[in-house]
Amino acid sequence: MTVENTGVALARQASDALRRLDDQGRALRPDGVDHFTWSADVLDELARLAETVGRAVEHVTGESSPAAEAHAQALATAIVAHRNSLLRHRDGERPFRPGDDRELPSDIARSPRERNRLVGVQAR
Repeated sequence: MTVENTGVALARQASDALRRLDDQGRALRPDGVDHFTWSADVLDELARLAETVGRAVEHVTGESSPAAEAHAQALATAIVAHRNSLLRHRDGERPFRPGDDRELPSDIARSPRERNRLVGVQAR
């Protein structure tokens, strides 16, 4: 018996949209639109998405998940840092300014396999 699960359907739509963005990337940029502006806008939305995923984990389960929230926030922060670097590069500045943190948060800098091993998830 199949049960309609709106939560799964919504999560699948979000995953499908991200896969399309991953697969097609820059090809989705409309003709005549500045690469830097388009990329910055997409990165802004991806940062918002990262934060939303962290909150959604808690809302879906009804339980606090400080680790999921912290990792989601770290990802959002890394995305915004990359966006800012991109825009500075467009403006002819160095990607990093003196004193900028040039390191990604350790949980983001690890490879997906390393992160999965740390949280006990089997890689596909």
